[in-house]
Amino acid sequence: MEYTEIKLNVSNDNIKEYKLFDGIKIYSDIFISEDKKSLTNKRVYITKKKNYVYYERTDVNWNYWHDKNKYDFSFDTNSIKHNIIFEVSKDLTSFSHYLGERVVEKIMLKEATGEIVEKLDI
Repeated sequence: MEYTEIKLNVSNDNIKEYKLFDGIKIYSDIFISEDKKSLTNKRVYITKKKNYVYYERTDVNWNYWHDKNKYDFSFDTNSIKHNIIFEVSKDLTSFSHYLGERVVEKIMLKEATGEIVEKLDI
């Protein structure tokens, strides 16, 4: 496996703050809110020291504004709570409350069978 430098924005306010480490992204998914006005991006990385990093970020769904039929003049983009979660753990199951047990089990199975990164000589 080849690790790359990962730089994550972890600032929940206007002052920029970043976490930098060498890792591999092993899970990523984006969830849209029920009202379609916000997006939550969830990611899991594995580090060189075999720790797991959980990163979650909630932001305004700017694509919501592309459909003029859905435009809501009363919607204040500041009402979307910008939220970032950054956690490090030796145990992937500690992220079950964020991802659900089924997703964690799938990641663990793929990691155990070497399916996360397959190096091809093609």
